Amino acid sequence: MLSIKAQVIATGGRHSIVLCSDSTVKSWGYNGYGQLGNGNIMEQHSGVSVVNLSQVKQVAGGLFHSIFVKSDGTVWASGRNNNGPLGDGTNIDKSFAVQVIGLNEVIQAAGGGEHSLFLKNDGTVWACGLNGSGQLGDGTNVSKNVPVQIMGLSDIVQVAAGAEFSLFLKSDGTVWACGHNGFGQFGNSSNASKNRPVLITGLTEIVHISAGEWHSLFVKKDGSVFSAGRNNYGQLGDGSTIDKNVAIQIIGLSDIIQADAGGIHSVFVKRDGSVWSSGLNSGGNNDGQLGDGTKVDRSVPVQVINSWGSGKIIYATATREHTLLLHEDGTIWACGRNNYGQLGYGSFTTVNSFIPVQSKNICPVVSATTNKMKSDKGLMSIHKLSLNSEAILNTSFEMNDATLIFYNYLGQPIKLIRNLFGQEAGINIDGIDNGIYLLTILQNQKSICTSKWIFMN
Repeated sequence: MLSIKAQVIATGGRHSIVLCSDSTVKSWGYNGYGQLGNGNIMEQHSGVSVVNLSQVKQVAGGLFHSIFVKSDGTVWASGRNNNGPLGDGTNIDKSFAVQVIGLNEVIQAAGGGEHSLFLKNDGTVWACGLNGSGQLGDGTNVSKNVPVQIMGLSDIVQVAAGAEFSLFLKSDGTVWACGHNGFGQFGNSSNASKNRPVLITGLTEIVHISAGEWHSLFVKKDGSVFSAGRNNYGQLGDGSTIDKNVAIQIIGLSDIIQADAGGIHSVFVKRDGSVWSSGLNSGGNNDGQLGDGTKVDRSVPVQVINSWGSGKIIYATATREHTLLLHEDGTIWACGRNNYGQLGYGSFTTVNSFIPVQSKNICPVVSATTNKMKSDKGLMSIHKLSLNSEAILNTSFEMNDATLIFYNYLGQPIKLIRNLFGQEAGINIDGIDNGIYLLTILQNQKSICTSKWIFMN
């Protein structure tokens, strides 16, 4: 038997998406625009398959649309499309995933309110959809139904999309932003919106970014977290409900490895696997999306109730009214509003502490006579030189302007090393902590080899 587990989780406005370890995708929740990608517009309270889609390596949710990045670098999307966030050249909703026009070599995507962002392996960013606030970053406020390149951005390693704004993380640890800034979510001491990306001054050594509805979160290399933007329910976690247009450190949080900004709340995952949250917790239906067992809004992060027992939570994803957690064993836990079945546990009842999603039905155990995972480990090797960040990459083939990509356990690109030549190259692996990674070498727009590596000091 081959155990198929959840590998990547994502949330949209009122729907949830899961990438299983066999590269198939399941979804559930609100489906009024076809965002579940299962060929109809009926809501689902348990997982259904995204049809005619395989070999997916990353998923993302927008307000009412979903995005799927395949291992060949193409991108597919389904759901609401009246402003063109699906990027297929039309403004017609799709209940089946359609291919985004003109994109290849994509390694990550993000969905906003009604826009989409796409990061290519060369560090460039492309965007489509609603652009009334300049969130596409192309210097106009005209919406686009096919992706356009955001000029002036290079060496980008992560993108994040909010309601009507966009964030971009560069390889040097700086952050850039464009779009709506009326609540100060850029964190650049201004409330002026921009239709071209601007540098957020004062932020350095950032390793992870997240865009909520109208607020932003920034995780630093040292595990501290900074926040900016709307704070009407305490989502910035600074003990107040006052908006901030300068990124401020969230006091009391440390050793954070990942954070996610929901609609009006924030969730933080610590290295020890514990989870903390702040912001809206009451809502119109006493939603309970903070997962602390109450319906009380919090302006300071509180630890969520541990319903999963032993082991660690490794990732969190939040939207306006619900939250999902991914456990290291591949199980999924959910809390918050459930009026459309977005918690995925077979009911429509809202809960304020985390309960298990029916992950056996979502990512089932299937029969298999052989392990179908393909490994090209013999084609590459990496040797760390010392306790610093220098290493040597050796390959059994000639690299010609190749790119080495490190993916974490969630299938997210976390480091790109470009311009590699020959069969031996010195590389810097700063930022690669102990753990398991998937390494891919790309050359001439194709994947030459892929293998799994364990890095340990």
